[in-house]
Amino acid sequence: MTRNVRRHVIRAASASLLAAALGLTGGVAAAAGASAQPQAVLAAEPTPPPGEGEPEPPPPGESEPEAPPPGESEPEAPPPGESEPEAPPPGEGEPEAPPPGESEPEAPPPGEGEPEAPPPGEDGGAPPAEGGAPAPQTPDEIRTRIEAGLASSDLSAEEKATVQKSLETVLGILGDPNASPFEKDLASAVGAGLDQVLKLSMDPATSAEDKARYDRLVVGVSEAMAKFTDPDVPADQRDGTHAVLADLNVTLANLAASNLSPADKAYYSLWADQILGGLLAVQQPTTTPKRHADRQRVQEKLKRNAGALKTYQNPDASQADRDAAKKTLDEQAGATNHPAHQELVAELKRLKAPQACLDVVQNRTQQAGWPDGSLWGLSDTTCADTVGAGAQDSGSDWSALFQCVIDNPFSTCASRVPED
Repeated sequence: MTRNVRRHVIRAASASLLAAALGLTGGVAAAAGASAQPQAVLAAEPTPPPGEGEPEPPPPGESEPEAPPPGESEPEAPPPGESEPEAPPPGEGEPEAPPPGESEPEAPPPGEGEPEAPPPGEDGGAPPAEGGAPAPQTPDEIRTRIEAGLASSDLSAEEKATVQKSLETVLGILGDPNASPFEKDLASAVGAGLDQVLKLSMDPATSAEDKARYDRLVVGVSEAMAKFTDPDVPADQRDGTHAVLADLNVTLANLAASNLSPADKAYYSLWADQILGGLLAVQQPTTTPKRHADRQRVQEKLKRNAGALKTYQNPDASQADRDAAKKTLDEQAGATNHPAHQELVAELKRLKAPQACLDVVQNRTQQAGWPDGSLWGLSDTTCADTVGAGAQDSGSDWSALFQCVIDNPFSTCASRVPED
């Protein structure tokens, strides 16, 4: 046998033994490390000696044709028992997945739904409440349903007493032959509104955030109704309360409509909660505008917004009327984003206004818009020192506005807002 022939025979035998060894170790590696990271495999690959590369072509995209595909030329494959040698450190295995709690970055943090969440009206709106208002209830039906709802609710004893007192007022008006149609319409609306909101509050499918809002509405409507029937309340406040409270409770009663999703109900109830907050602020002696002209102006804004909400929800309203109502709501929703309002807030911060002042200006703007709501906030006692200091700052463009709020009805001061 010649030297060349012997060399070919030896080489063929060596190749057979090597292929067998590779098949054995490659099967262990495939079974043990199927999820290993590609970069770890590539880092361990040696360049095969000339003549011993695999005959198969490299996978598409390989920039070095001499390098065999991962996993087919690993003489250093892990011994049996090392099931995942290339596994990354904990927490680095899936870099694309967000950390726990960050899967929905758009959602507001827990507990920040109000007032940090976008005001109602900025999320596209909601459909009308198909089916109209629920059928009118008799006084006995109203009592039975509301008292059953109260018994099952988790309102405090004091809150339940407030609602019960309102219920007695409603039933007293409905049973009074001398009550005016004006009063009876309001009583019927309040009864239907309380009934529906109590149902939503107790619904197991209602979220904790929505439930808190529904509970707040039940108590707030009851407080507003008590103020409406208080003989010591001025007549102009009673008239303003009636229009707002009646429209809000029609809206709340219509949340029974089967075509409204939980998100639609949240949309309408957010608006009702915001408008009701303004109404209660007007009714409270410590927060109501002190001058008649100012109080009347704010009540007009609240009445306008409550009417727009009722129209927007009404399935019988024309599209033109619904569009106009939505425009009114959108303008109100964007009040705190008005550039002039934001400049006013910046000036208050420059003057080192207390947080209570900043909060009340924010809330009143959400309730009654720009500029009326913002100026209403400036007239609050929490802002008195800041407004006084601003009025004395002759170098500030805002000093004239602050002085106007001190000396005049704030509803006359919009012309003193600095121009750009």
